Amino acid sequence: MLIMNFLNSLLTVLELLFVFSNFKPTHGRGFPDEGYYSNNDYDNQEAIDPKIKIALGKLEHAPQWVPDWPDSFVKMGQVSGVALDNTGQLLVFHRAGNQWDASTFTPRHVYQRIGDPPIPDPTILVFNETGELVDMWGQNLFYMPHGITVDRVGNVWVTDVALHQVFKFTPTQRQKPALTLGEKFIPGNDDNHFCKPSAVAVLSTGDFFVADGYCNHRIIKYSPDGTIILQWGKRSGRDPFTLDVPHALALAEDRGQVCVADRERGRVACFRADNGTYSAGYRHWLIGSRLFSVAYSRAHGGRLYVVNGPYSNVPVRGYVIDFTSGRLIQTFAPEGGFRNPHDIVVTPDGVSAYVAELDPHRVCKFVDEGLRNQSKLEKVTTQTPVKPTATIGE
Repeated sequence: MLIMNFLNSLLTVLELLFVFSNFKPTHGRGFPDEGYYSNNDYDNQEAIDPKIKIALGKLEHAPQWVPDWPDSFVKMGQVSGVALDNTGQLLVFHRAGNQWDASTFTPRHVYQRIGDPPIPDPTILVFNETGELVDMWGQNLFYMPHGITVDRVGNVWVTDVALHQVFKFTPTQRQKPALTLGEKFIPGNDDNHFCKPSAVAVLSTGDFFVADGYCNHRIIKYSPDGTIILQWGKRSGRDPFTLDVPHALALAEDRGQVCVADRERGRVACFRADNGTYSAGYRHWLIGSRLFSVAYSRAHGGRLYVVNGPYSNVPVRGYVIDFTSGRLIQTFAPEGGFRNPHDIVVTPDGVSAYVAELDPHRVCKFVDEGLRNQSKLEKVTTQTPVKPTATIGE
């Protein structure tokens, strides 16, 4: 095993040397790993397939799209991730002038543009609820942004698939990460390396999970200082621990679970956050075989918000799943539909949801008016304490 690891490391180093010495930038349009497509052959399928039209008609079409959001004067590149901070502001992680295309990586996942400087533009844009740009940062730090999240104390966590690294930034220091995991530009599958890590999710205890990601197909749990606690996941097999591109993470902390968008298996797989035991899986024929992202809200006993992807023989849309029953209950899309949704985040009360798209380069906002009205009512209604009742099964 040691010999094999040494040989793999040697091959990676040789490949890096080759990239440096033979760097010739090219431009392609295929996105075999990212799952991006410039055209969606399924744009008109809703009108063609009556089964799909009937199924969509049975769902509530909510939350509703908010047009002209955010400020149209703000220009973005491929939008890879979205996150909400504790004040309700939206953080958008985008790639500015960089794009993930067929020439971006070697077959062994080494970034082919190492000779280039990092993205010079701010890659993290911060919007308030009305869509006004209130802050921006992240310039000269990243090469190929992917996932982003904000923990309960305001730390911002991001992944960069070109660097094969995970970063944590504190609220007072945005120029230099407080924690870095992975080795710069070096892909790997041991305890010290990632291979295109895709997402991070942080528990209220400070423990956190990393979805590692495009090559290693595993979930790793860490203590707050970056020490590995446990990991699970594998590429092949038929059991629930088989993951084919764990692409996004969502915490259902009130249920003690972490949920994974298992992209190429078209499902959400949920595991116990304490020990990685498999809990439940969610899939539906209307979502199809590709599921790009998942978010969780405590609303109405728990809901999962998901977006699927193109080339799955179904429309590209967002869906809301009841966590307890597993039923699809809502569906949503902007006017004109989605093309390449990549990430989703939702407010804790489920009122607002935000979806990042690779192409077109945009963020879409959706608002559930029913939940918003209910939330307003609950704020002005005085709750009368009641005597506890017995719980079935205890």
